[in-house]
Amino acid sequence: MLCILVRYLFKFNVQALVVFIAFCYLDFAASTASAQSLNFANPERPASGTLSKFMVSSGSILNPLGGRTGNADNGAKIVQSREGQCTLCHEVPGHSGQVGNLAPRLHGVGLRLTTAQLRLRIVNSSLINPQTIMPSYYKTEGLVNVDPKWSGLPLLNDQQIEDVVAYLAGLR
Repeated sequence: MLCILVRYLFKFNVQALVVFIAFCYLDFAASTASAQSLNFANPERPASGTLSKFMVSSGSILNPLGGRTGNADNGAKIVQSREGQCTLCHEVPGHSGQVGNLAPRLHGVGLRLTTAQLRLRIVNSSLINPQTIMPSYYKTEGLVNVDPKWSGLPLLNDQQIEDVVAYLAGLR
């Protein structure tokens, strides 16, 4: 089954294949190392079905998730770590490790997009572009082959989303 998926991804979208392989590697690394050492353990992840409600308007989510205020320093740590996995596809200012080139550079993203536009792209970029390869960081429904320990949980919680938004909005 995996071979069929890889062949399909390669035939139709090489970028999707690269992202798929990168996520498989990270999943393998997470399962072979302790979750805490990779910073995947987050006791504040919401329980299944407790995602904050949000409204999309004109390609944006105007209100912060859960009414939270983001912390740009925490957002930088999430973006530049395995927790956010952003460097798999994006070049990130100040990140000294290896980065991907499948997605736009994040240098100056705070000048190109509003805070509300950034929030939607992190929450669920497929609402803007259904063909995007960017994962939905705040989605629990309609996902396929999710490890049971992550089933019903978003990749990032309300606070982490707002932290990342604060960081990205400050990249000018």
